[in-house]
Amino acid sequence: MTAQGLSRPDAAPQTGASPWLGTGQGVSIAVIDSGINPKHSHVGRVEGGIAIRLGEDGVVIFEDDWNDALGHGTAIAGVLRAKAPGALLYSVRIFHQRLQASPAAAAAAIRWAADHGAKIINCSLSTPEAQHRALFQAACDHAAARGACIVAASLPGHFGLLPASLPGVIAVAADPACSWDEYRGGTAGPSGEPLFLAHPSPRPLPGRPQEKNLQGASFAAAHIAAWAARIREQAPMADAAAIARILVAHEAAGAVPSSSGGLQSS
Repeated sequence: MTAQGLSRPDAAPQTGASPWLGTGQGVSIAVIDSGINPKHSHVGRVEGGIAIRLGEDGVVIFEDDWNDALGHGTAIAGVLRAKAPGALLYSVRIFHQRLQASPAAAAAAIRWAADHGAKIINCSLSTPEAQHRALFQAACDHAAARGACIVAASLPGHFGLLPASLPGVIAVAADPACSWDEYRGGTAGPSGEPLFLAHPSPRPLPGRPQEKNLQGASFAAAHIAAWAARIREQAPMADAAAIARILVAHEAAGAVPSSSGGLQSS
């Protein structure tokens, strides 16, 4: 694997909630990644977190050190903070020495996030290995039953990536044509599952050209996860399907949120 509530759908609002309103105030977002550095100027406060790894005996190990030694999760958190500044960020660290982790650790991270109150779970990761489908499906079902919406990185034309291809997960791919405040939505894949396209980059870093910064589906997923948090602020019972419908419905509205944080370096 590499870096890249159960509410009734008919109870979730179809209109009214907008990705271009609110700040994600009070909505908990779990960032399953390499950790988060709360001292980074793009991040600020982190509410807490956990580190998860797989032991040599295959047993999942939970540890306290959720800080980031690789930078990837911090960049993801910077996007979330910029676009959903009122959200509560939680670090769920599964990438340690490199941007790779076992599927078992990733599935455990999804479960942990849901059990600890996350309403949005950002999974900027994927695996094409179909043998892990049941493992991820069980974890995602567990999360949905606890009111969490999962947003996961994907790639256009790669319909089997996990967990993005699973029912109830919002899949996101990168599109350089999308600016910071743009996204595109539609359906793709054999089952017509939704695939959103979003901006591929994190916030700029001082002294580093943006084209040399990190980029890709990982960050596109974070952009949509931030929009999802803003929708959950307005529509707390909206599940992943309802959030996807709202995103599609508002795609052509053309408004730019005043609280997006823009692309300013600090």
